[in-house]
Amino acid sequence: MAELMPAASTLPDLWLDWCAVTGTPADQHDQSTLELFRRQACPSRALRHSLEPRAGKPAAPAWPFHLRPGDTALTRIIRGGSSHIGNPDVDWISRLRLRRLLFAAVLIAPASLGGLGLDRRGIRSLTPDGLLDLRPRIGRADDQAACPACAAWSWLEILGTNSGWSRGSVRALGRAFDGPTDGVHRHELADPRPEWLDWPDQANLLPSIDRWGYLDPYASMHPSSLSNLIRTMVATAGAPVVERQQTEPNPAPPVRHISQEEEAAILRRADELNARIARLLDEFS
Repeated sequence: MAELMPAASTLPDLWLDWCAVTGTPADQHDQSTLELFRRQACPSRALRHSLEPRAGKPAAPAWPFHLRPGDTALTRIIRGGSSHIGNPDVDWISRLRLRRLLFAAVLIAPASLGGLGLDRRGIRSLTPDGLLDLRPRIGRADDQAACPACAAWSWLEILGTNSGWSRGSVRALGRAFDGPTDGVHRHELADPRPEWLDWPDQANLLPSIDRWGYLDPYASMHPSSLSNLIRTMVATAGAPVVERQQTEPNPAPPVRHISQEEEAAILRRADELNARIARLLDEFS
């Protein structure tokens, strides 16, 4: 029987950080790689032992081992994230990141919870065509605020908007809440922005988001960033959910337009002020 590696979700942070720095695949556990890791990172004996190949154990997906596979962790993550998205005090960039978090949770959660059960490599190599085949397997829930398929639908709307529309459209979508759908789940509706399918072979369904809200159009997020995202899922699953009445943000006040008469008066006052300043400069020069 072929030797299998430890599950990516159980890999220690020191190993993941070392792999990110050295460019080593996290599932590369051959003896020469482990020896180099031992010399450079000085891990404990227990940590080294946890990385050694083990035979006879099935490979596990990237789902955090802190979350039991038989509980309701995925719906708790989605419901908690949806609650934060509905918080008017949360900025639009954080809302984008929350939607990405929920989508990532759907990708790695076990099929028994409604997810796709992908590992880390599967997440980063997933293409639109690949997701198109897997999407029917995503679970559904009666509560739209905890529905895996709806969480995926919402993130794909952002990806499609980022692919074929302006950044202003992405910002507007990030600022918006999930509006009412008259009892119909969002995933039952057609994709409003199917442009996420425009690059069928490009593995970029989980891009990085910078501090200004720009989504990387070329590649999926770095493995170390994905590790942070998975750790955040654990915290989200354990956090209490605050039920909120989702309402749209207050509309921006209307822009006041200046009439031609007002503009002429403003310019006249400005000319008078400039002339006064010029006289004062002449007087004290």
